[in-house]
Amino acid sequence: MAAAQPGGDVPIREFLTALASADSAQGAVSAAAVAGAMGTSLLLMVAELPTTRSDSGDERTALLHAAAALGDLQEQLFETIETETEVKLFAARNMPQASQAQRSKREAAIQLALRVEADVPLEVIRLCALGLKHAQTVAAACPRAAGSEVELAVALLRVGLTGARSNLERRLSSLTDVVYTKAVVEEIAQISEGATTAARAAELSVQAPPA
Repeated sequence: MAAAQPGGDVPIREFLTALASADSAQGAVSAAAVAGAMGTSLLLMVAELPTTRSDSGDERTALLHAAAALGDLQEQLFETIETETEVKLFAARNMPQASQAQRSKREAAIQLALRVEADVPLEVIRLCALGLKHAQTVAAACPRAAGSEVELAVALLRVGLTGARSNLERRLSSLTDVVYTKAVVEEIAQISEGATTAARAAELSVQAPPA
């Protein structure tokens, strides 16, 4: 039986083998997305447990809503792996540049491809941050016995966010659109702050009570 799939029709063993290859189209952003998807999967599993923290109706409702949102989030993280922006950038860089007009057209195509590329890790950042917000909900309502799973989920989502942010910050240095770059930097800062708050709240919710 095939292993669980990180995205598309690629079994996880094949994905990891491809990730280790210098010739692979998969890279840091795909790895970050998979980390986020694994964290999301753990939260989804916890949210669907038959018991809650105090077996209240409100907790069950909160977990049901979180589970539905986490299922959608998982699919969106998978979709970020299946992009072809690297191909578009390669094609742009191979455009003719014999004349000034050709060079200008080539540079515009490169900048467009770079911006599309930057949108991918930005989306991973957004999705991982959203996952951490759902982690806060799950952590507050789940049974304490599931605390270790929630803590691991939070750690994986943090890794996904940090990895995507590092990749995006590197890509931004190649962009000439100052307005876009400034807006993205500000959004990253805002998202990161909210994600850190949510992660800490989730971790506190599943900590064992003092003896």
